[in-house]
Amino acid sequence: MEGAWRGNAIESAVMRSLMDPLKSTLTMDKLVSDAINVYQREVVSHLLRVFPKGLENFSDEKIEQLMMAMDKVQFPHVLKSIVDVLYKLNEDQDLPEYVIPDSEDYLKYLKKVEKQYALIESAVPYAVEYFKAIPGIPNYQTRLLYNGFNLGLPVLGFTDFEYPEFGIDLKTSGSIPKKWEDVSLDNKCQAAFYSVHQKKPWKIVYVGKLNQDQIKENLITKLHQEGLSSKEIMVKYKEITGTGTTEPTITKILDVTTKPTWEIHKPLKEFELPESEISELNEINRFTGLSILQCLKASRRDHLLDDMKYFCVGDLDHMFLDKDQAREISKIWGFRLPSVEEE
Repeated sequence: MEGAWRGNAIESAVMRSLMDPLKSTLTMDKLVSDAINVYQREVVSHLLRVFPKGLENFSDEKIEQLMMAMDKVQFPHVLKSIVDVLYKLNEDQDLPEYVIPDSEDYLKYLKKVEKQYALIESAVPYAVEYFKAIPGIPNYQTRLLYNGFNLGLPVLGFTDFEYPEFGIDLKTSGSIPKKWEDVSLDNKCQAAFYSVHQKKPWKIVYVGKLNQDQIKENLITKLHQEGLSSKEIMVKYKEITGTGTTEPTITKILDVTTKPTWEIHKPLKEFELPESEISELNEINRFTGLSILQCLKASRRDHLLDDMKYFCVGDLDHMFLDKDQAREISKIWGFRLPSVEEE
């Protein structure tokens, strides 16, 4: 959930930078701030849907007022206030643990929500500059209905950014793939679906933030390029970061980063979908569609959801799940499973 909300926020900043009538006056700080606000709205909107009762206390106007006056420092406190009020009105309801105030799951949920800020702050400037460098204004969130898999039903999809000559699927991630082989099959298949349907090449662009090793490599290489010796780099590195490093580590890093093929790490990576792989990837899409269709056909009309859960999850009576697995299944399917620890 948090990843999807984060992605929506970053995409909103991109589109605003391209289409806002006042785009020339928008600073990067303003775009980042607005993206964080969009993300926080998504979080609040989701939480309001979890509680069956008490939503009359949070009209659209009241939520709007709250959100306009809220930054990322204030947000956790305001979120806690909303959850406290709604929980008291819904204590008799069967609620997920992550909306129970002061519970361990709520605190974990809050940490996951807050973790996205760093990604948004890092990703927005790079994503905005990347799309600004492309001529023209893309179509955004184009709705697709595809009848090409002979399923008897259309497949529905929404593109991210589409230009006349090509399309771009924007992914936000804390771990950006280094090479095409590291790109997930899901992301490849999604891009292939868009490419076949829209009859044009497609790109997958990842944007996120650098990890500590990448930041370290960039800084040490920069200091080396400024003419500092290994001993001087050690001193300067500690001055800048507050943490130490060693001469052998510096030498090891420079052995890699001084090669002509090395490029400075950026929190953005572009991959072009190879034309040679599109057919096979789309065949995986077709097989996935057929599998889902077979599950639907085998399900009883009056027990569709229960049967689909069974087909996708398996024999619940003979599954051995640890606590984390049980929790993840509960998030996806909405029912609680006993873990091995509980049994």
